[in-house]
Amino acid sequence: MKITIVVDANPIIAGLIGGTSRSIFFERRFRFCTTEHTINEVRKYFPYISEKSGIEEETIEYALSLLPLHYYPKEFYKDNLKKAEELIGSIDKKDVDILALVLRLEAPLWSEDRDFEKVEGITLLKTKDII
Repeated sequence: MKITIVVDANPIIAGLIGGTSRSIFFERRFRFCTTEHTINEVRKYFPYISEKSGIEEETIEYALSLLPLHYYPKEFYKDNLKKAEELIGSIDKKDVDILALVLRLEAPLWSEDRDFEKVEGITLLKTKDII
């Protein structure tokens, strides 16, 4: 049985650039999930990724579509938004959706965002923890 891991924006961006994160995404023992909101956040970084990698934004979009990620709409985790808001909303509002999905799936979160270190009751994984 695969281990479900919720993925924040920064490992996805790192995976698009290449390296260790990209390799982790293709580990068969994991099932990676994220929110549609997170994917929209990642898309905001396409110009940066394009500049850093020299790859056109259309190609980056295609690469994103190849990552084995299950996207969840807000409707799926809406009942957990209030709790997520209480836990992290005062620290970073952009993190509320991904935390709500973590709470809904009762799964660990893969993120390099230090804000999540302040959240009690979740399992936070850094890239080095998954390797």
